[in-house]
Amino acid sequence: MTRRWRYLVSQYAALAANMLPPLIYLLIFFYIPMSILLVMSFWKSGYMTLTPAFTLENYKLFFSSPIYLRALANTVLIATGTMLALIVLSYPIAYYLARFSPRHERLLLFLIIIPVEINFLIRIFAWKIALGRNGIINSALMSLGLIDEPLQFLLYSKFAVALVLAHEWLPYVVIPLYLALKGIPQEVIDAARSLGANRWDVFWRIIVPLSVPGLFASFVLVYIPMLGEFAVPTLVGGPSGYMLGNVIESQFLSAGNWGLGSAIGFVLLTIILILVALVLKVAGLERLL
Repeated sequence: MTRRWRYLVSQYAALAANMLPPLIYLLIFFYIPMSILLVMSFWKSGYMTLTPAFTLENYKLFFSSPIYLRALANTVLIATGTMLALIVLSYPIAYYLARFSPRHERLLLFLIIIPVEINFLIRIFAWKIALGRNGIINSALMSLGLIDEPLQFLLYSKFAVALVLAHEWLPYVVIPLYLALKGIPQEVIDAARSLGANRWDVFWRIIVPLSVPGLFASFVLVYIPMLGEFAVPTLVGGPSGYMLGNVIESQFLSAGNWGLGSAIGFVLLTIILILVALVLKVAGLERLL
């Protein structure tokens, strides 16, 4: 074997060694489970049983049921509204951290990250107590004379689900945006201002386009998991805050209809893949597909 061939073999071996672990991980934890889910969605289903016979009944049942379609609409509405609110809230925080807080940067980052270390169930129950009829929020508003009776929409509503999700996922939006904004050279901003650009122009024409990778990272980390959320709607959502994750969970664990649960899960996965492709296209990151 010549020296050149030995070099090529060593390079390909190194490449294979680097790529093999993530490929095995994806195969075991994504491709195989998703393939099983897809196959199960086309099987006939009884209570806790599956018959390997091709059928479209599971998909027909989902798309013909007002309850399931309402849960799908709730899911998209709550996840999208919460994501937009998080972006609007996180941009000023991330921009302040990246540009104006060198002395207190670590402290502020610590304060943002520390809630993540608290068990998410504890955080959900804390919000459930705070938002209740006799919770701290209603009690404070009534003590101040701002309301005469407890606000009903604070708990067991879409608002409650969105609020708790926003609190749960805020750090995962702030940190990617902060890192993206931190990487924007100050010289670029100074050059734009020296050429007559005002703060609004600098923000929309320089800061926002250059922070798109951070926005996409936030989308992947936050929006996609929110679409499959079921714990928060179960505890604080009530009937009006019911999401698709609750439907999937009930089909697998309570109703025992694994075929329908698989079909709904695959519909949700398809929606997620379409949304990722659309966001990549809008963000100009199609090369990642």
